[in-house]
Formats: sequence, C-alpha cells, structure tokens
Amino acid sequence: YVRIDRKRKFLGSIFLRALGMKTNEEILRIFYQVERITLRDSEFYWNVSEGLVDRKLSHEIKKGDDVLVAAHRRITEPLYKEILKAKVTQAHVSLADLEGAYTVGDLVNRQTGEVLLEANKPLTAEIWAALPEAGITGVDVFFPERDDTGVILSRTLDKDAIRSNREALIEIYRKLRPGDPPTLETATALFNGMF
Repeated sequence: YVRIDRKRKFLGSIFLRALGMKTNEEILRIFYQVERITLRDSEFYWNVSEGLVDRKLSHEIKKGDDVLVAAHRRITEPLYKEILKAKVTQAHVSLADLEGAYTVGDLVNRQTGEVLLEANKPLTAEIWAALPEAGITGVDVFFPERDDTGVILSRTLDKDAIRSNREALIEIYRKLRPGDPPTLETATALFNGMF
C-alpha cells in the first residue's frame, strides 16, 4: 500500500499505474528479474542469465562433450562465469526446475487467440504441457518466492481491479476528493500537482 497526503491508503499498483505504468506486464518487468524459457521439441530450455546462479538444475550443462555443471549441482558465481565463457546460451531444464514460475505476460494460443493464462499467474504442469500445442515457443517468467522483491507486488497486482492509467488517476481523485465529481482533467491536475 501507499498513503497519499496522509489521508487515504491505496494499493501500490494503483499508484504505479497513475505514474504511467500501463499493464501488469510492464510493472512485473520493472520490479522482477525476468527469465526466458524456450520450448523446443517438447523440451524446456532456460536462456542463460544471472537467474541461474544458486540454482540446482535436473540436467547437466554441457558445451559439446564437456560437462560444465553436473546435474543437481548448485550453480555458483564462478560456474556461471564458466558457462558464459563457454558461450552456452541455453540450459536444458525440467518441470521441477521451473516450479514456482509465474508468467510475466498473458499466454495466448497462437491458433485460436484464446488466453491460456493471464499475466502474474503460476505456471502449472498442465499449462506447461499445453504450450507446444498452442504454438507457444517461449515464455517470460519470474519467480516471486526467490526474487528480492518477493511475493508482495505479485499479490498486490492480484488484488488490483484497476487496469489503466486513466482509471488509476480517477480512483485516486475519488478517494482524495470524495465530494467532487471526478473527471480525467481534474484527476490528472491533482495528481501532477502533488507529484
């Protein structure tokens, strides 16, 4: 929550939207470390990034025939640097390695246009299994339990019914000036005057 003018308490996400962040995806990308998971031949590959540090993967990380990191071994900072030095771009992972992952953006079936999973929702084994059939070849994920930001922002976005900058400005105006009828112009002027 944020408190504005020591009067009213608002969800932090409403304040972020009033500042100009439009979508849940935009907010998640700013506050969480986003990882790219690629799907190829019904297998999952984690695009190498700092998010691998301190993880234990089910599969070994190899460069040709050389094993850089053994399966179920913690990837330390020096091992991560070795992976980068070897120019390995993807690490083979299992569903167990992806436990606790949430989507950053909406997952949309490429054939039907149906939304399989909205942004900021946990990816289950059933959803992972449905992705290749839906024509999805890559997913941006974040791990709220393991991220420094924690689960607070993710849970706040779940509670937030406001979906646009305009709605957020009007909501803030409505609570700060309960007697006045809100318009976008007056709400914007009040918010810009305060911040």
